[in-house]
Amino acid sequence: MSRKDAPSRGATSLTRDSIEQLTTTGRRGFLTTAASGLAVGIAGCLRSDSSGGGTTSSESTQHFGVSMKGMGQAGLFVQGQAAKWYTQDMSDVKVTVLDGQLDATKQNQDAITLINQGIDGLLLNPFDAKASTQIVEAATEADVPVMNFDTATLSKDVLLGAMFGQYRGGKVAAERFTELMDERGMESATVITSVFNFESTTSQQRLRGFTENVPDSVEIVNRIESDGTAEASAPKTQSALQANPDVDAIYSNNVGSGMGALTALKQFGAYHKTDHDDHVMAFGIDGGPELNQEIGTGYYDFAIDQPLHMYAPLTLELLWAYLDAGKDALPAVDSTVTPGDGLSIENKTVFEIQPWSKQFWGPAEMRTYESEGTSWWPWLQCNHATITKENADASYLYGNVARKYESSN
Repeated sequence: MSRKDAPSRGATSLTRDSIEQLTTTGRRGFLTTAASGLAVGIAGCLRSDSSGGGTTSSESTQHFGVSMKGMGQAGLFVQGQAAKWYTQDMSDVKVTVLDGQLDATKQNQDAITLINQGIDGLLLNPFDAKASTQIVEAATEADVPVMNFDTATLSKDVLLGAMFGQYRGGKVAAERFTELMDERGMESATVITSVFNFESTTSQQRLRGFTENVPDSVEIVNRIESDGTAEASAPKTQSALQANPDVDAIYSNNVGSGMGALTALKQFGAYHKTDHDDHVMAFGIDGGPELNQEIGTGYYDFAIDQPLHMYAPLTLELLWAYLDAGKDALPAVDSTVTPGDGLSIENKTVFEIQPWSKQFWGPAEMRTYESEGTSWWPWLQCNHATITKENADASYLYGNVARKYESSN
C-alpha cells in the first residue's frame, strides 16, 4: 500500500480551540523569542496545499503527526517544520505539527488527542524518554506506527529511530581540535568546557566524547554549567576566562553555549579571528543561524552539526516504506545505510533554497538503541557535518535554513 493510494484512518481536523492552543499568531521572530521558550511559527497548523486540501481529509489522503518536545528554539523549530516543507508539494499527504512547549504533560495530551482523532503515523521527538511512553501506548492501541527522531522514548513499541550519536559528536570535535593543535604546532593545551543542563544524558555524552578523546597533554582547567543559553553561559564563561587568562580553547556542547563563549571573549577582550596570534579557539557541537556566520567570518573555529532538518524527511520516508511493505522494508540492524541506496531524501526547493542538497546524514549505521540495560528498538545513527569557514554559508546546514526561512516570512 503506497502513500498515494492508502486510505486514511478516518482523520478529522483538530477543533478550533485545539488549533488556537497549538499555534501562535505570528510566523516571524522565532529566532529572537527562542530564549523565552514560546511556541513559534506555524507549528500545529494543518497544511493547506496547492490542491486546496486545507484541513480536511479524504480517502486518498494520509495524515501524519509530528510531536515536537518544543518549537521555541531554532533547531527544534526547523526539525518540526521540515516535515511540512518536505510534504508541501504532496496533495495526498497532510502533516500536523504539535508543539509540546518543553512540557511532557502537554506533549502527551496533545499527541494522544491527535492519535484518537485518527492519523496514519506519528513522528515523535520526546521531551521525556519515560513520560512519552504514554504516547506510544496510545498509538499502539490505535494501530498507529511510531518512529522517534533526535531523542528517544523507552518503549519497545517504537518501530525505529533516527538520531545523532551524542558521544560520537564530542569525539569528532576532539579529533578536529587535535588536528588544529597539530596545525599550530601545539604540544599541549588548556581548555574550558561549557555544558548545558548537565543532568541531561545528552550533555554528559557530548562532554565525555570530547574529554575522553583529546590528547593526554590537554588539560581541562574549568567546566561551567548553564541552561545552555548564551545569556546564562556568557557571564560564567567570562569568569572562567578571568581565572584562566592564558587558556587556549573553549569547548561548548551546544549552540547557545557556543554563542555565550563568543560573547565572553568579546567582553574579555579576546575576540580575535582564527589567524590572529592571540586567538582563543572556540568550537563545539551544533551550528546555528548566528553561529554559522561567526564561523564564516573566522571568529568561531568549527562546529559539529546534526542533520536536524533531515530527521523528519528521513523518518517519513521510512514510515512510508513501512506502510508499503511492513517491517521487511526497514533497514536491518548492523547494516550500513547510504543515501540513494534504498533510502534518500528528495532534493526539493523550499523558500528558494535546497535544504536537502547534501544528505550528510549518511552513510549511517543501523544499531540497537540501548538504555538502562535494555535493548529497545533499531535506530539509524545519523552522520554529521563539520562546519568550517569554507562551508559555513551552505544551504544544507540547518542554521542557514532557519535564517533563510526567517528572512523569507
